Amino acid sequence: MNLQSILAPIVDIAQWLFKHILVPSLSPMNILCIIGGFVGLGLWLKMQKDFTAKAKKDGTIV
Repeated sequence: MNLQSILAPIVDIAQWLFKHILVPSLSPMNILCIIGGFVGLGLWLKMQKDFTAKAKKDGTIV
């Protein structure tokens, strides 16, 4: 038994994982991340607008 006989099955499993699971899931994952980023950006901008309005009202705007 040598190192090659130990590593060959691990390489085969890794290649199968990338080919059948990771690559097909990339497109939906990218879309979810982009949509999540825009939702987060919108939420942050709304909160920033509210904070600015409150600071102007209280006279504490810098």
